[in-house]
Parts: sequence; structure tokens; C-alpha cells
Amino acid sequence: MKKLVPDPPTFPIPYISIIADLSHAEARSQAAKLMGSLSQTIELYLKAEDSLQRSALLENMSALTELLHALFAHIKAQEAVE
Repeated sequence: MKKLVPDPPTFPIPYISIIADLSHAEARSQAAKLMGSLSQTIELYLKAEDSLQRSALLENMSALTELLHALFAHIKAQEAVE
């Protein structure tokens, strides 16, 4: 019997990648900026009352989290080489 609903994408979504020559310092700097953006988005989400706005903010939080995951993997790989 065929499945009616496809499996969800695996984490992280494969289309997110980090530029290979991004330096360790630049990656850490970008991660800090993204964490700041995520924090601000969470604050907005907690204050939002409109369901459409909350939904959009959840999508934004998801995207920021996936970007952070990719950056942290890049940083970890660079630290393993050093």
C-alpha cells in the first residue's frame, strides 16, 4: 500500500550549506548574529496575538535554527582540523 503522506525532510534540510572557505572567526560571528535574530524572533512570537503572525514567526525560527545548525557543524569541523 502506498503512503499517502511523504516522510518529512531530514534535519538539517540538505539545501542549506555553508561556504567552505568561511573562516572560523567569521562563522562564529555569523552564528552570534543569527542567535541574536533568533532571540528577537522568539520575543516577538511570545508577544504576538495574531495566529498568522505567530505562524510566520515559527517558520522564521525554524529557518534560523537550521542555519545555526549548519554553522555549528561548520565550526565543529574547523575545530577538528585545528
